[in-house]
Amino acid sequence: MTSPARGAADRGTFRSLRVRNFRLFAAGHAVSQSGSWLQLVALSWVALTLTGRGTALGWMVAVTFAPLVLLAPWVGSVTDRSDTRRLLIAVHIAGTAHAITLAALVLGGGLTVPLLYLMALGHGIVHAAESPVRRAFVAETVDQADLANAVSLTSTLSAACRVAGPALGGVLLVGPGAGWCFVANAVSSVLALFGLVLIRRAELAGTAPDADGGDGSVRAGLAYAWSVPELRVTLLATAVVCTLGFNHPVITPLLAERTFGGGAGLYTLLYTALAGGGIAGGLLAARRRDVDLGHLARATLAFGGATALVAMAPTVAWATAATVVAGATGLLVVCTSAALLQLRCEPALRGRMMALSAVVVAGGTPIGAPLLGWLSETAGPRAGLATAAAGCAITGACVLTRGGARTPMTLALPRQEPA
Repeated sequence: MTSPARGAADRGTFRSLRVRNFRLFAAGHAVSQSGSWLQLVALSWVALTLTGRGTALGWMVAVTFAPLVLLAPWVGSVTDRSDTRRLLIAVHIAGTAHAITLAALVLGGGLTVPLLYLMALGHGIVHAAESPVRRAFVAETVDQADLANAVSLTSTLSAACRVAGPALGGVLLVGPGAGWCFVANAVSSVLALFGLVLIRRAELAGTAPDADGGDGSVRAGLAYAWSVPELRVTLLATAVVCTLGFNHPVITPLLAERTFGGGAGLYTLLYTALAGGGIAGGLLAARRRDVDLGHLARATLAFGGATALVAMAPTVAWATAATVVAGATGLLVVCTSAALLQLRCEPALRGRMMALSAVVVAGGTPIGAPLLGWLSETAGPRAGLATAAAGCAITGACVLTRGGARTPMTLALPRQEPA
């Protein structure tokens, strides 16, 4: 019988950290993600100083994030047929080599515009390879009872790294220069690699790789995701929310400057409030032991409501407070979505499901950002925020119609046609 003390510990926010393998993974993830964000900030700065054109910066961002959308499904298929830990180690080795090469080019003064785009593409390919593998590997570091907690803690760490990485990048850019940002990322990748090596294989909760090699394994993953209602609804809802609601880099500067007449200081304040709220939302999600579509619906409705409050904010204080709530509920949506996909999918297809998760979270930005940017430019930032809020509210209401009862978990693989 479980003691009350143990039962309370099992419900704790940080319970997954009791597991040695997850502690090593989480520490390496925090260091590595901070380095990746640091490098992305430095790349943007180098692109601007090297070319002097904002369009070049836009193209560099597009080249950096395009590989995730294009390659992630195939990476997920490889993940499902590979030793996930070894694959993650290989990706970190590639990332270390890329960061060292970039540091040498910048410190040696040999970086040209074509090489800049090539390096940005390399960064994007490493990220496209790392994201699905990392998301799938989380499930191997803890047991099923702690999986939702581990997913939420990992998402919280990612949110914290989006603050810590750029902050350190700013210090290095002002001090020793951009080249040392890439050196720091290489060091962070080595530290994460060291943590992966220390993980005990015997204590991993992984499943045997799917080595059937059947034709159309990516199609099989897509067919499976569509055939399981809980997975299908989760992916579609997350895609809508991320496309409409996760465009803060576009709307927040306009809100600060044009709505409230502020400058860089107010923009920084609002963005910090968003990130701080995200950390709080992730910690809140970590307290749950299980999730269902009802949780996703309520989180989506709350995010839509918080975004509407930001749109209606009459003062900076109101806008800041509402932005904290938007950050918390937004990350709650992401954590709930990721946990649902982890918990409800067949383990043999987990890599492909995590790849789809990465695509829907990041893939909507190239669509939503120009749309809401245009709307915010022509009708004002409040109109852009109101549109995002309405879209999220409608999505949450649609999910709520399916969230009253949990959809039975489907473990059968899609039927494979004989070769």
